Amino acid sequence: MQALKIVEAKKHPKPSIRQSDSVLSAVKKMLEIKESGLLILTPSDELVGIITEKDVMRLVSERYTLMNKIEVWEIMSKSLTTLDAKATIDEVLKVMGEKNIHHLPLMRDKIVVGLISSDDIISARLKKSEYEAEMLKEYIEKQ
Repeated sequence: MQALKIVEAKKHPKPSIRQSDSVLSAVKKMLEIKESGLLILTPSDELVGIITEKDVMRLVSERYTLMNKIEVWEIMSKSLTTLDAKATIDEVLKVMGEKNIHHLPLMRDKIVVGLISSDDIISARLKKSEYEAEMLKEYIEKQ
C-alpha cells in the first residue's frame, strides 16, 4: 500500500499549524485532533518545519522550572488499555489504532511485564524486512 493512501484515509491528513502560533496552541491542537506531530507552515502554506511531542517534552524539560514540584500522578493517563503479553503484533496494532494510542502496557497474570510502542513495532518490522531481504539476496547469489 502506498504511504499517501494511508495519509489520505486519516481524518486530518495534513495536520498543521502556523509558524507564528504558540507552542501551547500546538499542544492543544495535537490533543484536539489526536496527532503526535504537526507540520509548521508559513502564511503562504510553505512547509518550514515540524513539531512533535518529543519537541514539546524537550522544551518542558529544559525551560519549565516548576516540573520538580508536579508529581507524575497529577498528569498521568489514568484510563489504561492493556494487553496480554501473548498478544500478536496485529492485535497490538489493532488496539492502538482503535484507541488512538502509541504506547501499550503488556500484562501477564495481572503483572506488567513491559511497554510496547508503535515505534518499537515499526523498528522491529523494518529489521525483519532487512534480514529477510539479506537472506533472499544470499540465496539468489548461491543459485
